[in-house]
Amino acid sequence: MEERKRITFLLRVIHNQIKSVVQKTGPDVKTGPKTQLQGGILGYLYHHRDQPVYQKDLEKEFRISGATVSNTLQVMEREGLIVRKAQDRDGRLKRIQMTGEAYQNHEKIERHMDWMGDRLLAGMADSEVSELYRLLGILMKNLEEITVRAEESPAREPESEACSEKEAVPEELPALNEEPESMLAKEALREADSNPFYHETKDQNPTK
Repeated sequence: MEERKRITFLLRVIHNQIKSVVQKTGPDVKTGPKTQLQGGILGYLYHHRDQPVYQKDLEKEFRISGATVSNTLQVMEREGLIVRKAQDRDGRLKRIQMTGEAYQNHEKIERHMDWMGDRLLAGMADSEVSELYRLLGILMKNLEEITVRAEESPAREPESEACSEKEAVPEELPALNEEPESMLAKEALREADSNPFYHETKDQNPTK
């Protein structure tokens, strides 16, 4: 069945189209996250603003390492997006909260996301929307199983298709003399593509 072979391509096309629309119609926010991960963290903090959020919660929610979260939070704190307040004597347990400005900016994004959701689901009956979410849930579960298996076993070629030698070569190798801390910081900053709501095409200079 040809449709089954095209699902990953179709999802990529949908992702790119949504990103393009958001860039053209999204709210003009001067100060905001520079990566999708930063935007996701702000979204999580926004929806959990009535309860304490700690670094371990973000690690679990986004399924990323503690080092990646730690470096990302350091960048966000430096850029005035979040504050971290110590909850114990030695300062190891820190509650993470959005700054007032970040909260106000994210409210604009939430309203725009609601509008986008309504437009995407236009023309669908409630039963069709429920079925769509059910099917997407199955897809996400399958992806999680693939991820778990990939983490439990070393990388290998798919059984149906053999990867070419060119594809098997990493695009970029770290310098041999690069410090681990620097490598982690770079990993955090390129955790995901640029956040569509804060794309640099909005005549803004990137933060140095």
